[in-house]
Amino acid sequence: MRTARPFSTISYNSESYLKSRLDELVNRRVLDFYAFIEHIAEEDEEKNHFHLYMEPSSIIQTDTITDYLKEDDEKHPDKPLGCIHCKSSKFGDWYMYACHDKAYLMSKGQTRKHHYVQEQFVVSDMLYFREEIHCIDRSKYVGMERIREAVEDGVDFRYMVKMGQIPVQLIKQYEYAYECMSSNSTYRAGRETHTPKVPAGKADKVYLFDEETGEVIFSVDKLTNAEMVEKAEMKGKARAMKNENVSVDDLVGG
Repeated sequence: MRTARPFSTISYNSESYLKSRLDELVNRRVLDFYAFIEHIAEEDEEKNHFHLYMEPSSIIQTDTITDYLKEDDEKHPDKPLGCIHCKSSKFGDWYMYACHDKAYLMSKGQTRKHHYVQEQFVVSDMLYFREEIHCIDRSKYVGMERIREAVEDGVDFRYMVKMGQIPVQLIKQYEYAYECMSSNSTYRAGRETHTPKVPAGKADKVYLFDEETGEVIFSVDKLTNAEMVEKAEMKGKARAMKNENVSVDDLVGG
């Protein structure tokens, strides 16, 4: 991707290597700013990883950045550590997702077990970082913020309704948000993680990522040529039997 706008990615580098390489890019004026934070693997994830945000100094080809961040892995010499492909990003969305901000996630119908604070981020310019955080518009999350505070303070939801703190027309939605935030678990509202646990023997997948958060919106199995031919043949059989009393599921294996 060729861009002069902020972009983000997911990194599997070691922290020391990642920081040293990013510092070099800032010193060489390739990047104006970077920020990253390590995420502990959630219940449905395979391993820890870094959420990385970058602001380029000028028009840049993001592939050159991901190539520059490749790191030799002694355990797997043929598979260097590095990043997934980069996507355009807005700082506010990136930061609130990187924090696993409860109100932000719940506005998308999601929850996470692990949460993070400002002090855990590694950044190239702390003053700029704090100013960017200060400029985030949180007004659209006011309702979810109220629910988050109630959960953290141990306020019963029924008491909130009784005191008129919940709009009558939104009681069901707010009650659902209250229950989700109280559960302290991971729920992705149908989306997949960018670091999925892959059962042994399963086919690789091709992923479509959310441009703001790096989450997997959609994935499809990556098939070998032989598998694609077999699948095409099975579909042909299914079409041929379309008007007969034979289950299509029986032909294509369910």
